[in-house]
Amino acid sequence: ISAPLQILHFPSLAFIRSSASFSFPSTLEVYGSIYFIIHGNPFNLEVVVDSWPDYQTVITRPKKKEMVDKLDQYTNTYHIFTKDFHKCQQFLETPGIIDWNQVIQIQGNQSWDKILRKIATSKSLQIEHLSNILFFLFLLFLYSKNLDFKFTSLNASHAKLVNDNWSMGLNEKSLNYVLHCIKNLPSFCLLNSEGNPISWYVLDQTCEIRMGFTLPKYQAKGIGTYLGACIIQYLRKEEIPFFLHTEEKKKYLWGALTRLGFCSFPHGWNQWKLTPPKEKLIQIHSNI
Repeated sequence: ISAPLQILHFPSLAFIRSSASFSFPSTLEVYGSIYFIIHGNPFNLEVVVDSWPDYQTVITRPKKKEMVDKLDQYTNTYHIFTKDFHKCQQFLETPGIIDWNQVIQIQGNQSWDKILRKIATSKSLQIEHLSNILFFLFLLFLYSKNLDFKFTSLNASHAKLVNDNWSMGLNEKSLNYVLHCIKNLPSFCLLNSEGNPISWYVLDQTCEIRMGFTLPKYQAKGIGTYLGACIIQYLRKEEIPFFLHTEEKKKYLWGALTRLGFCSFPHGWNQWKLTPPKEKLIQIHSNI
């Protein structure tokens, strides 16, 4: 079977998830997205392939009814894995695959910088690229520390605190995204004696351990590493896949992550933000 676009349903999702596991770490975001689709689909995502069953490119994306706000890059996010970069470019430019008339994010653990810049040039899109070091777990080294803090999950009242300390957030749309993650996906924090979060992490819709932060007063005391060990223990027990990324300049985190059993995949995490021309944005604003 071959077609320009195919949306997968059960049991095809289980097959493609199993297939994706043979291409780690390049497929981690697609693999994690499919995990949550199978387990309740809280972000209402769908899986699109260029052909089936012998696919070359797979994309996880929100269903059309979720992308009502054309300025919301956090919701309008696509995760991609490809086996063939040339065919991938053709697929991305196929009508109906990606809505280029809105502000979007494209994420993946492969680099399509040249491809996306070609597309951006042809469509007069502004493009911003961020590349970070990816870490994924391959062997757990248990870490324990006697600390007088309570390990628990975040709740909706903590969303603003998380958003205010997330470098990729700090705006109203990201606050809504953080709130959606906290309400629907696993989150973890340590509470001090007053019951306030001092260190936390939130999973996103790809099973990435993301939006992590430790308040300055508690940094460099092993608290983040302790929380990481608690998170890993929980996720492994629940059989939830997970990974994370960090900025290349934050080399002080590498030791802690390595002690927790992660290994690095240099420049493995990529995110592109693509924005339509100013005149089109003005038109989008007027239609909201």
